[in-house]
Amino acid sequence: MTNKNLVVIGTHWGDEGKGKIVDLLTESVTAVVR
Repeated sequence: MTNKNLVVIGTHWGDEGKGKIVDLLTESVTAVVR
């Protein structure tokens, strides 16, 4: 079994698209922490 972690980091406040990227990634992961 291989564990993989993916981190999405943004450098700007507000709407820079992090939420949209996380929404796309949730299709292939077990857990999401925001």
